[in-house]
Amino acid sequence: MMLTVISVIFFGTIFIGVPVAFGMGLAGASWILFFEGIEPAILARRFYHALGSFPLLAIPLFIMLGVLADRTQMLPQMVVWLRMLLGRTRGGMAYINVVAAMLFAGISGTAVSDIASLGRLLIQLMTRAGYPLAYSAALTAATSIIGPIIPPSVAMIIYALAVGNVSIGAMFAGGAVPGLLFGAGFLAMAWYATWRGKYGLLLEWPPLREIARQTVRVIPILVLPVIIIGGILSGVFTVTESAAVGVAYTVLVGFLVKPRLKVKDMYDATLYSAVISSVAGMLLGAGAILSWILTFNRVTQNLADFLVSLTSNPDVFMLLIVLALLVLGMLMDPVPIMIALAPLLAPIARQYGINELQFGLVFVVTCLIGLVTPPVGVILFMTSGISGVKLEAISLAVFPFVVWMIVVVGLMILFPQITLWLPKLLGF
Repeated sequence: MMLTVISVIFFGTIFIGVPVAFGMGLAGASWILFFEGIEPAILARRFYHALGSFPLLAIPLFIMLGVLADRTQMLPQMVVWLRMLLGRTRGGMAYINVVAAMLFAGISGTAVSDIASLGRLLIQLMTRAGYPLAYSAALTAATSIIGPIIPPSVAMIIYALAVGNVSIGAMFAGGAVPGLLFGAGFLAMAWYATWRGKYGLLLEWPPLREIARQTVRVIPILVLPVIIIGGILSGVFTVTESAAVGVAYTVLVGFLVKPRLKVKDMYDATLYSAVISSVAGMLLGAGAILSWILTFNRVTQNLADFLVSLTSNPDVFMLLIVLALLVLGMLMDPVPIMIALAPLLAPIARQYGINELQFGLVFVVTCLIGLVTPPVGVILFMTSGISGVKLEAISLAVFPFVVWMIVVVGLMILFPQITLWLPKLLGF
């Protein structure tokens, strides 16, 4: 009965247009107040407990960092530099798309920031080189998913906070190899598309002096991922501290080294990060209430018993979870999926003997694939708006890239060392 009541209230509110966070909160509050008969103060305590976490501050800081890096014009300079280095190779514009996404992934931590900051520029470069517009938009959408996989990652922070017993630094380290696998596969697919379609332009090799001058110009943005990722993985900074240091560094560069930032840019970045992170905070608080209800009513244990009765094989369990997440990803944004299901499924994975870090990374990466799967893939809609390509055309063109993403998830399941090797090497 409990699951029926909560599901009806949650999906009913979503159907009439209520935001997901409020739908989750209303479903949990209604059960506690009208069915459980527990004192209402538990709602405030669970909500406050979910938000009273220092690492939560990293979310607005990383979002702000991506906006400020864009406003300082660091990113176009990086693309110009990559164009100089890769322009002499046929397919260089497609390779730039992938490499730029991988470099920017070490700064922003979100796919949305990647598309908003680089999407239009990268699509224009590819179409000028002769690539079809739909393919250019699809590759740009696919490469943006690397952003929240290669550290830092806002999605991994949200997952770690929702589950509560996973190291954010370890998740960052574990996401590096899958992110590189995504990038390597996209590069190979871009090479094949270039060879088959005879796309691409061969640019003149610029003078070495000009390459050296442009390299000096991009040093500030190349140093930024080193500061953030190196500081976290070496233990010099916590995740939140690294985000704060990255923001401070970008502000100094924007005001002093390359004086392009304005006070209004600071205001816009602060406002945007506050709005976006407030949504994540509301979801975390509402999700904590639902998670407590499910635990209090032994739903987690009952679900574990049911799944164990179906299969005792950990790999089969992981595949079932991946299939379920892929379907849900077509219908919902990754954040509410992680907040609602991660606290429920992570303890079950532990009973199967699955490493918590491996399960978390498979969970997060699978949820992120939903950003580029129709009908509600946010990145597909953003890319369609930027490029002017119809959603149906982008959905078809992005399908091969989605297949590769799913293959990488399968490799993560079959070969746990893909996700566990680097965290162990770094002492997590």
